[in-house]
Amino acid sequence: MLGRVGPGGTARGAATGIGGKARTLLVTLLLQANRTVTVDRLVEALWDGEPPASAVANVRTHASALRRHLPEGAALLGGGGGYLLEVAAERCDHLVFLHRAADGRAALADDDSARAAEQLTSALALWDGDRAAVGVPRHGPLAGWLGHLEEERMRAVEDLAGAYLHLGEPRAALRDVNALLAVSPLRDRSWALRMRAHHALGERGSLADDYRTVVLVHRSELGVHPDRQLRRLFEELVAS
Repeated sequence: MLGRVGPGGTARGAATGIGGKARTLLVTLLLQANRTVTVDRLVEALWDGEPPASAVANVRTHASALRRHLPEGAALLGGGGGYLLEVAAERCDHLVFLHRAADGRAALADDDSARAAEQLTSALALWDGDRAAVGVPRHGPLAGWLGHLEEERMRAVEDLAGAYLHLGEPRAALRDVNALLAVSPLRDRSWALRMRAHHALGERGSLADDYRTVVLVHRSELGVHPDRQLRRLFEELVAS
């Protein structure tokens, strides 16, 4: 799930030997693991725009194909107007990621930066790249569900950078937020972390460059000035 859907793990193992629609069905059900997903919702996920007249029958066919390829310990159940994928949470990489990321965030809130860094590093290690379910079309609910996973990954990267700053490792914090800003240049929290890291390193010229860049990016992409909090942070860092 956290990368390409291929060999290895629950989702990846089950995806071996099944067609594209069955793979999309698998991803949809995994994202709602142990909860019933209605047939109507599944149709939205499997077809872009107007589905074929045979869509409901096709869902049943794809479900049968998927059922034959599920690994031991996972079961696809039909009923209640939909399907439910019964699988232990610890066998779903996205659920393990969310759990570890939440633990890391809680540790950060408790000022336990060492544990936060450990949990967040472990959570992010589950990802193969920065995209969820690579190769699976994002029709209907999948766009929002997979987008949420990717947003949680970026949030975890920022949390880890924050933990590194508290641990006195600004270079590690810079490494992570620079990678994030390269693909998502409008993340104000990442810019704030980057400015804090340059300040911690005593790199005042880089700190000024950061703020100039964030102003240019916001004007170019959105036609507005960056958030006032970023301006205040920049002024505080320059004055300290």
